[in-house]
Order: sequence, then structure tokens, then C-alpha cells
Amino acid sequence: MDMHAINSWLRQLAHNYFLIVIAAVVFFLFKAVLGYFTYRHYDKKLEALNRKLDKLTDELGKIKRD
Repeated sequence: MDMHAINSWLRQLAHNYFLIVIAAVVFFLFKAVLGYFTYRHYDKKLEALNRKLDKLTDELGKIKRD
């Protein structure tokens, strides 16, 4: 393929807005899935931290009562 054919192909591709829309949808779909898994990861860590904090608060309450 010569350079003129590649430029012609890229020019046709750039004017195809349907491909641009598909690329944008795929990008944002990927970003949403990645965000969901990140949210789940940090939500689990936060729950573990909350359980530890509740446990320490209960132990502190028992120490103060004794």
C-alpha cells in the first residue's frame, strides 16, 4: 500500500461518524465497568474498616464499664 491509499482510507474513516459514536460508547462502557469494579473493591475495604472500628468501639465500651 502506498501512502496515498493509506491517507485516503484514513480520510474516509475520519468522516464515518458512526464509528466515532461506537468508539465513544465502547470507551464509556469500559470506563463504567472499570468504575464499578473499583467501587466494589473500595466498598469491601471500607466495610472491613467499619467492622474493625465497631469492634474496637465495643471493646473500649467494655473496658470503660469494668
